[in-house]
Amino acid sequence: MKKLPFDIRQTCQIIVFIGIQASGKTTFFKQWLAPHGYVHINLDTLRTRPRESLAIQECYDREQSFVVDNTNPEKTDRERYIQDAKAHGYEVIGIFFQSIVRDCIVRNDMREKKVPVKAIPCTQNKLQLPNYAEGFDKLYFVRIKDIDFLISEWRE
Repeated sequence: MKKLPFDIRQTCQIIVFIGIQASGKTTFFKQWLAPHGYVHINLDTLRTRPRESLAIQECYDREQSFVVDNTNPEKTDRERYIQDAKAHGYEVIGIFFQSIVRDCIVRNDMREKKVPVKAIPCTQNKLQLPNYAEGFDKLYFVRIKDIDFLISEWRE
């Protein structure tokens, strides 16, 4: 089991992923967070905001830590999750994935379910770097090196 740079036993947590398509978000979840029992919330699989909201509410009701595995490129995308999590007493962690368009296009080409290539630079153009002022309790930066993920503390 991979060792996370934050303690998972003290509080309920929401982890908000931030990064363009094919930046490694879902693979990171599977390798680093699923083994620790985090619930996976993903709009692509849930398909609608009402279903996503219901899945998140179930996590709050059961006091389960969860991950929002969406691109969340803009502050306004992240705001809904942060405010709701704070209202439920959750610790809010943001993880920004290094988002290099050419690398993400290459990874997208290797996927079984590809996103349209033009969507990747479009999301990159909307991408706003996160900051603590948004309400994050902790922020981290993740990049892919060889076949592993490197996690470091966020620097503003």
